[in-house]
Order: sequence, then structure tokens, then C-alpha cells
Amino acid sequence: MKRCRLRPVLLLGFFFLLGLLFVPECDDCYFVYWHFASLRDMLLTRPITEGMPVVGVPANGRYLGNFLGVLQGKLYFTPFGFLRGLLFGGALAGLTLLLGRRFSDRGEGGVALAFSLVVLAPRGIWQQVYSWGAGFVNYLLPMIGILILLELLNRERPAPWACFLLTLCCCLFLEPVTILLCLSCIVFFLCILLRDQSRRTAALAAGLGAVLGTLVMFTSPGYAQVNSDTRTMGLELIQRNLTVIMTDALIRPAAVTALISVLLVLLLRRQGSAWKPWAAVLAPIHLVCIADTLRDCVRGYGSYTTKRLLLACLLAGLWVVMLALWQGGRTRFQVVAGVLALCALNGPLLVVSPVESRNLFPSYVILVVIAALLWREVGGVSFLRLAWVPGLLACVVLIGVYGANFAVYHQRLDSARAQAAQGVKEMTLPLVPFPGWAVNEQAVKGDICYLVYREEPWDVSFQFVPYGEF
Repeated sequence: MKRCRLRPVLLLGFFFLLGLLFVPECDDCYFVYWHFASLRDMLLTRPITEGMPVVGVPANGRYLGNFLGVLQGKLYFTPFGFLRGLLFGGALAGLTLLLGRRFSDRGEGGVALAFSLVVLAPRGIWQQVYSWGAGFVNYLLPMIGILILLELLNRERPAPWACFLLTLCCCLFLEPVTILLCLSCIVFFLCILLRDQSRRTAALAAGLGAVLGTLVMFTSPGYAQVNSDTRTMGLELIQRNLTVIMTDALIRPAAVTALISVLLVLLLRRQGSAWKPWAAVLAPIHLVCIADTLRDCVRGYGSYTTKRLLLACLLAGLWVVMLALWQGGRTRFQVVAGVLALCALNGPLLVVSPVESRNLFPSYVILVVIAALLWREVGGVSFLRLAWVPGLLACVVLIGVYGANFAVYHQRLDSARAQAAQGVKEMTLPLVPFPGWAVNEQAVKGDICYLVYREEPWDVSFQFVPYGEF
């Protein structure tokens, strides 16, 4: 019994270690330097940069995301910097526990499987969500809030005030999540209006919070600036964005998509339908997905091609047909709701730019929830307790990757500060050893320069070279 309780604690401890190894990247570095004239400017991320040119600074309705993003960036270079690492590790642990409850209400099995799926997320998610403070607070925290909301609404008598506050707060992080929350809370209220009196008030409170949060976000004056910088909107973006969305939503999450396919095949087999042809077709598809995911691990940024789009569309089409053949009752209805949630999340992304791996993190969480629904329907899978093995192996590798990046980051920061103090005007510094797992580690732009200038912005010239060349 003690070992049963100790193993999840040890697994989640890896997240806390990783959280301490994550260093400030991209926006995090800007936040350390930026000052704000008022709390409102901080919420809108309107910095006072003292003459330093700033390109593409968003002014939007992500009030909570912007506020927490600035705080976590500034926190790193204070005596309480370790709290930033605890936030990262604690949120990843919380995500794992909440997803674990989707798989199993009790026991370590659900936590073990959720742990592996969280760790085996695509490289792009590690690069742009898990390890990057600004991405972390805007993309991961609202999904934790949604999972908590599901827990609340599953209770016999949820607290209305908690549902209201939770949906209101979750709407102030990320636009697609806000749209999803607003639509789903309204639909949920309508569905139980005449069927479940005990949860009617909580559903109404959640809907009101979602509608109010949506109004607060989208009445922000910042959205009038669309097409004025690097952020654009237009129908001409659909083809490129669809390729990114389908690749990062269905091909790169190779572990969870393979699990979903296996579970669908098992469910068809259980009801007596033909399952061998489905297994024969799906097996090579997932082998290609796994190979592509492994190749992506050594890249700096994702590669997107028409072939990947077609492969993802084929996989999605097979799932839809299998779902139609499966007589799953209530669970089938819930899975369909999950599919519609994926459409609500990703539909708006078709016409905006930029769309990158981080934008598909909410979809990844929904995919894991769908896998959990299918897992519960299959039931009685004996190897559940071994599900932690692939996650543990991957986590050990990740600690090595981020440990190496952590060491080089601080070495170059100390070197740059020492050279700046000596009056050096030009300096050459290395990129981290694994730039594909960190944001904005590029030879043309190293955000460390925001942390080491002396009297005037840009009074030191920086050149960044790959770590091997340095």
C-alpha cells in the first residue's frame, strides 16, 4: 500500500525538478526589463521600454494571462525565483492528477497513464508551453481550470459561486478557450435545464461566468490592432493553418492518437464488428506518425507538408467512421462532444496568424480526455500499472535536455554580464545545446540581450552561434 502511494509522488516529483530547470525565454526576458505606467497597462502588456524598439507586443483581452506572464518572468531574477519553478512543476503535476481522474477515480493506474501522456506530448508543446513562462500561463493554466470545472460539475450539488468564478477567470487567458467555454457552458445549461434540477443553478452560474468573461475579453481595444503588426487575420491563411493544425493535433501527439485507435479497435471487437481491417489500416498510419514525431524531436521548429495534412485527414476520417460504427451509448455521445470541442477550439485558428504548436495544446488536452472516456468504456486493461514506464524513461531524457540548457543559459548570462561590465561592445555567445526545446533560441535573435545591456538599450552588439560551434 505504501509503495502504491509513494510511486505517484515520485513521478510527480520529476515535474517539480523540471520546473526548476526551465529558464526565462522570449517574452519572459522582455518582462524582466519592462515597466508599466499602471495596472491596466500591465494587464494589456503595454510596456514602458525607455526607447527600446518593441515589435509585435500584443494588446488583447488576455488579462489574467498577461498579468501572470509578467509576474512569472520578473520572479525568476528575485530571491524567490524558485517559486516560478514550483509553479511550473505544480501545474504539470496538477494537470496529471486531473487527467488521471479522467482515466480512473482511484488507484495509481490512472495517474500513471496520465503521467506518460503528459510527458509524451509533442516537442512543440514542451518548447512553447511547458517550458516557456508566457506560453505556460496562457495555454496550460486555463485547461487546468476547465478540468477542475468538469470535476465540479460532476458533483451532485456543485457550488454555483465556484463555477461562476472559475469560468470567468478561465475566459481571460486564450481566445479559442474562451470561445469553447462560452459555447459549451451555454449548451450544458440548456441540456440540463429540464433534466437535472440539482445542478441547474451551478450550470447557470457557469454559463453567466463564461458569457461575462467572453464579453470582458473581446471588448478589449487591443483587437482593433489586428493586421497592424505580425498578427494577422484573413481567409488566405486557411490552407497553411489547416496543415499546421492537423499535423500538430493528430500526427505529432503520436502516443495519445495511437491509444485512441487501439481503444476504438477494442471496442469494435467487443461488440462483434469487424476489427481486423481497421487494425491493419491504422497500424502503418501510426508507425508513420511515431517516426515523424521522433524526427521532429531533433528539429528547431516543426515541419509542415501536404503529405502530413493528408495523413492526418485520413486518420481523422477513419476515426469518424469507427465512431459511427461503435454503439457506445452515453460514452459515444460524450466522445462526440469532445470532437465538437476540438472543432470549436481549432476553427478560429484557421483564419488567424501566427498559428504554432502552442495553439494546439488545448486540443491535446481534449484528446487525452477523449482517450480517457474510451479507456473507461474498455475497462479491465491489465497493463495499466505499467503505463508509467514510457513516461518515466522520457522524463529522464528530458531532465538531461533541460539540465544541459539550464547550465549553458546561466553560464552565458554570467559571461555576458561580466563582459558588459568590462565595457565590451560586441560579444559572441552560444545558443543552448538543445534549441528545439526552448523558444526563440536563434542565431539572429537571442533574448538574453534584454538582460545584460548597460546604460542604453542595444548598446552591446550580440552574435549567437550554435553551441557546438562555440
